[in-house]
Amino acid sequence: MNHSGSRLSASQFSEGQVCGKYVLEQVIGRGGMGTVWRAKNVTSGQTVAIKVIAEGLLAEPGVRARFQNEVSRHARLNHPNIVRLLETFSVTDQQCMVMNFIEGEPLAALLKRSPDHALPLDVSLRIFSDILRALDYAHRHGIFHRDVKPSNILLDSAKRANLLDFGIALAVGEARLTRMGMPVGTAAYMSPEQIRTPAHIDHRTDVYSAGCVLYEMLTGRPPFLHSELGGTTADLALRSAHVNLKPVPPHQRRPSIPVGVSDVIMSALNKDPDQRPQGCAEFLRLLTAEDQPQGIQQRWAGLMSNVPLRFAVGAALLAIATGLVMYIWGTAPAK
Repeated sequence: MNHSGSRLSASQFSEGQVCGKYVLEQVIGRGGMGTVWRAKNVTSGQTVAIKVIAEGLLAEPGVRARFQNEVSRHARLNHPNIVRLLETFSVTDQQCMVMNFIEGEPLAALLKRSPDHALPLDVSLRIFSDILRALDYAHRHGIFHRDVKPSNILLDSAKRANLLDFGIALAVGEARLTRMGMPVGTAAYMSPEQIRTPAHIDHRTDVYSAGCVLYEMLTGRPPFLHSELGGTTADLALRSAHVNLKPVPPHQRRPSIPVGVSDVIMSALNKDPDQRPQGCAEFLRLLTAEDQPQGIQQRWAGLMSNVPLRFAVGAALLAIATGLVMYIWGTAPAK
């Protein structure tokens, strides 16, 4: 066993080696931002996950300091649906993030092995409510994610959702913006404002990306696919679609999806942030209201198919109020 600790070079990471007070056991994930290891604290015996940020990703001037600032803010987040950041350390030129280890699988893996790559409505909404609660908590603490996607959502054995990588997207994204002029995020889930004005986005970008995730959970695919767009490279085609095209409503792809739920998702995917749910708590409230076997739009569509919904609802409320007044009037004791 190599006990050289923090003197390991980036190319020497392997099973059984020691980084600081941790023994690396097994690679459990790889991505554009780095490699994730299962590791063990040699002092306490605690099993943890260590993300080793890819070499050179934080090399731009000032980006490493911004990374440290962002992960410090992340470390203050304490929510049951957010993977907890325990500490950071460096190995030569690479930053390492130590997180609590969760036995489970990414949402992306669950979707990949599910029939038609989709999940039932009740399962989707149960998982998605965890995601929205985590995002709402982070937003109330002044932190937004910028890269919400199925591979950043870890499901434990009880199918509880845990969000990964808060803060990394911003810090690493600055390096990407500096080198390539490319906005941070994943093209299939990126909000229009992330593409147009990446330096001037707010928490509502996460509302849009979360809407893309729920769209995929229910339909088996994200709102846009490069194979349907053609043209230039996948990333550029998808970014153009998010800015310029309206996705097919989810219920038109899968008629089993309630129209009300589909409408809420489409509102989250509005190009204009002001027209979306203004936060993840509102997003969750809207979904909860529409997640009924007989949602309001479905109830009235059959009864008053030729009357606009707003008038149908108004008429129904008026009828209820009138009936209540008549009942009270008719049953009030004589004076």
